[in-house]
Amino acid sequence: MSKKVSIYRSWRKALYGYLALARISNSPTVVSNTLAGGALAGALWPDGKLGLIAIVMVLFYMAGMYLNDLMDYAVDCRERPERPLPAGIVSPSAAVAVALTLFGCGSLLLWSVGPHPFLSGLVLIVLIICYDRWHKSNPLSPLLMALCRLMVYITAFLAFSVQSLSTLLIPGSLLVLYVIGLTYIAKTENKPSMTNVSIVATLFLPTVYFTARQLQQVQWVTLPLILFFTIWVAYSVSFAFRSPKRQVGRTVGQLIAGISLLDALVLATAGSPLGVLLALVAFGLTLSLQHYVRGT
Repeated sequence: MSKKVSIYRSWRKALYGYLALARISNSPTVVSNTLAGGALAGALWPDGKLGLIAIVMVLFYMAGMYLNDLMDYAVDCRERPERPLPAGIVSPSAAVAVALTLFGCGSLLLWSVGPHPFLSGLVLIVLIICYDRWHKSNPLSPLLMALCRLMVYITAFLAFSVQSLSTLLIPGSLLVLYVIGLTYIAKTENKPSMTNVSIVATLFLPTVYFTARQLQQVQWVTLPLILFFTIWVAYSVSFAFRSPKRQVGRTVGQLIAGISLLDALVLATAGSPLGVLLALVAFGLTLSLQHYVRGT
């Protein structure tokens, strides 16, 4: 009996290590990104094609997270030895194999959708690799991270339309600026304070934009979403400013979940009620999963 218990515990520990490397808790936000991108192209009711794109984007996201830890292996051995790779829970060779498999499977699935989303997916892979390779030393790494999220919008959009790409401009820009602000806060985790508070203001730009839209054309479903988004962002950011001990990790995790709230706003203005509901589910699911796998 004790041997079976030991095997079970070992298996569970290994499974947790693989899920932690994949940052599986954040993956619902990638799904809501996909829904938003598809809705902007006119796919207001999620179908099998959009579901396939969502799966591919999650595969790419997880592959990027594996690659991120592989690139940070030497640093993590010194500073975060509890991470799955330094702790020996997952071997570097296994992590490489998983990352390549995820990228490969995702690319094949994307090819089956069409050439435009496939090429967009390749651009996304390049951006992921660039971010993972240079994010520690590159001051533009928040922008690279934001562009990765933007490419999820673009890839989902191109799966349904190659026309009217201008409809992506404002929602995509809001997503980029939000992720830049989020990533900047994350990079201050080991600092006593944030030196550029103005960047945090980018997190509230969606509030400004969607409120302005309401002044032109009221959408009653959007109003509570704007309020919820604003309160959530303000509440989340407050943990990064609290004294005497800043809780940047909590801020980052909650702001990552907030990406789905931004997607819900995009979906509401696009006219996708089911998409809004699914984005809110993604928000709640992200927070729930973060109790088991830290959202970073």
